[in-house]
Amino acid sequence: MKKEIITTDKAPKPSGSYSQAVKLGDMVYVAGTCPFDIATGEVLCPDDMARQTRVVLEYMQEILKAAGTSLEHVVKVTSFIDELDDFRTYDSVYGTFFKEEPPVRSTVEIGKFPPGMRVEIECIAYIPS
Repeated sequence: MKKEIITTDKAPKPSGSYSQAVKLGDMVYVAGTCPFDIATGEVLCPDDMARQTRVVLEYMQEILKAAGTSLEHVVKVTSFIDELDDFRTYDSVYGTFFKEEPPVRSTVEIGKFPPGMRVEIECIAYIPS
């Protein structure tokens, strides 16, 4: 089995030495996706948890599409948010993307993000046969 690097210009390019996603067999591993402007790299919707969550999940949809799958086939999500006190706002938007049979999820509070950034999300999905 050989890994395949997945890239799309419909989501922010990695800001370091990592890939947007890696496909291995019928599994796809999506790196932490952030609310960065694709063209400038600037944080979108500074300090707005709801809008940033939506942007990140829309980017994630594009990465998964490039890999041949979708949010429907996500099995595990790890979310990093800047304040657990704003979990309900984050979760209300997140829930609109995973309405039926949501994946398992872990949510972790992060002490420091770039200024204005509130959320980063990574996932693992499968490619249906």
